[in-house]
Amino acid sequence: MFGPKIFAILAGLYIVCQLLYIIYYAIGLMQFNPFVKLKPLTEADRQVLFDNFPVYRKLPHLLKKKCEERIQWFLSRKKFVFYGDVARQGDIKLILSGSIVLMTLGLKNYKMRRSLLRIIVYPSQYYSRIGRRHHFGEYNPFFKTVVFSAEKLWEGFKIPNDNINLAMHEFAHALSHEMKRKGSWEALKFRVGFKRIKTLLTLDGFRGQLETTCYFREYGMTNPQEFFSVAVENYVETPTKFRADFPELYGIVKSMLKFEFR
Repeated sequence: MFGPKIFAILAGLYIVCQLLYIIYYAIGLMQFNPFVKLKPLTEADRQVLFDNFPVYRKLPHLLKKKCEERIQWFLSRKKFVFYGDVARQGDIKLILSGSIVLMTLGLKNYKMRRSLLRIIVYPSQYYSRIGRRHHFGEYNPFFKTVVFSAEKLWEGFKIPNDNINLAMHEFAHALSHEMKRKGSWEALKFRVGFKRIKTLLTLDGFRGQLETTCYFREYGMTNPQEFFSVAVENYVETPTKFRADFPELYGIVKSMLKFEFR
């Protein structure tokens, strides 16, 4: 039988181990975990990025290196959860990381610590218990979670210029939430840009141009937040046309993201 001293030592070790585990878990949850090593991208990883992101192919060496370093961080620090039989999970992690990193490449803040803790992926359309309906993708600011249908996710990358990209759309929602209450200069500029977009949407001439050209998806007219996310899709996929047809709006989005996809 254990003596009282041995029992006390074992009990103390157990408590210490539990405390260390809680601290380790908390650090991981806050994405500051120093024990997680960043894994360098392989040539196969770079090929996936090359195949799915036209702008990645055009990046100069230093900017491409910056992009890859941020993707490594995102892959290692964010929690990816797959439900069901989701194929090509490694590639999905890569294109999702690439999407948010490229969208925020011009910003100092790319880690999305306030707005994004985990990413959930289903094979196809899924039922949202919160929204109580079927979805292909959604962002939940309360749980700091983005949810995707893998099927629709890949569809968004098959045609690079149809202005439909589920990854960019949902991550644009997360970025907006990230910038809401931050005190940084770039967050302030982002909020100023968003206010300018809201003002544009109240102008009859601008709304008339939207209806006449049909350049932006009708879903974007749901509210200013949805319009911004739809505008980001267009900004990423058809930047030249965007700039030519809607120069003022293009300039606003450019000032918010501080990066061009041309």
